[in-house]
Amino acid sequence: MRRFLVIVALASTLALVTAGVALGGGALPASGFTFTSVTTNSVNITGNGIHMKTKAPINIKTTYSKVPSTGWAAFDAGWHYHAGPNVVTVTVGTLTFLDSSCGTFDVKAGESYIESTGEVLDAKIMASKNTTGNTTVEWFSNRMYPAGAADPNPVPAPCTP
Repeated sequence: MRRFLVIVALASTLALVTAGVALGGGALPASGFTFTSVTTNSVNITGNGIHMKTKAPINIKTTYSKVPSTGWAAFDAGWHYHAGPNVVTVTVGTLTFLDSSCGTFDVKAGESYIESTGEVLDAKIMASKNTTGNTTVEWFSNRMYPAGAADPNPVPAPCTP
């Protein structure tokens, strides 16, 4: 439960930042933008339902993606998991996720999804879910993981959709 609250707190902060950019608080970066940084401190924050703790500096990788919504195969992240939480915030269109039992769920513009550490997923763009004039799907991915860890980590498909 504690880990969940930490992730929720961090996701809320990241969602507000990326939503501010998308809603006119600043210009979106060029497609394919990725920036990796290392925190300069460990964190121990507790209060008002927000809990976040790191034991050492961590990597934070922010990626902005802009992909044409031209079909199911237009974008396929491939089956993978992350070595730490990953906050995905969609700014345009709909990104479809498949879970390890091949169930699907959508994250739409203005929504965020937090991938838990070790959660096996695939993310795809489906043209049938992006028919309202959107020619692209755009999202931010904010990954947090231990220094030196690989991220993301590909895995064999656990199911066939």
